[in-house]
Amino acid sequence: MEKLEVFDENGKNSGVIETRETVHARGLWHRTVHIWVYRGTEILLQRRSRHKDSHPGLWDVSAAGHIGVSESVLEGAVRETSEELGIEPGENDLLHIGTRRCTLVSRHGRFIDREFTDIYLYFFEKSMYDLFPDPEEIEELRFYEIDVLKRLLRNDETKKNFVPHERSYYMWVLDLIADSVTPRGTLRGSPPGV
Repeated sequence: MEKLEVFDENGKNSGVIETRETVHARGLWHRTVHIWVYRGTEILLQRRSRHKDSHPGLWDVSAAGHIGVSESVLEGAVRETSEELGIEPGENDLLHIGTRRCTLVSRHGRFIDREFTDIYLYFFEKSMYDLFPDPEEIEELRFYEIDVLKRLLRNDETKKNFVPHERSYYMWVLDLIADSVTPRGTLRGSPPGV
């Protein structure tokens, strides 16, 4: 049974540890991580397994998950990337670009997700054949060109196929990558935080 540290609305650790189920049933603040994998102007997205308890079958960030008890955010980012995608970036390969507060409610109000999400970028030089997605977590992986992804997210009908993060969040990440990619595909300089 997964245990999570509970935080207050300002991001301060409360010292309380609860089960994942309790955290989401009561809408308690907790820490998560998003890892956006890109190669040039393509972004890797995952289609969540249809067996997931939140947002099943929807397209989502490349890799994401909860930060474990006593785990650093960076350790959690490396672990989630490894568990979900079968690749293990070094800690220096992940670029932290910000932290955001987010609330998502699903399952008719029975699943309340209040998160402080640390956001990372990871430049991936290899092919899809070098990815080994966890079938319990991921139904499908796909690289999307940024321009195509933006069109899908701007259209209210096609956006329904994606986890309902704020459109501005998606666009912020996509613009950041598109505006910063060098000819080699890596990012220029340090991007601003959220």
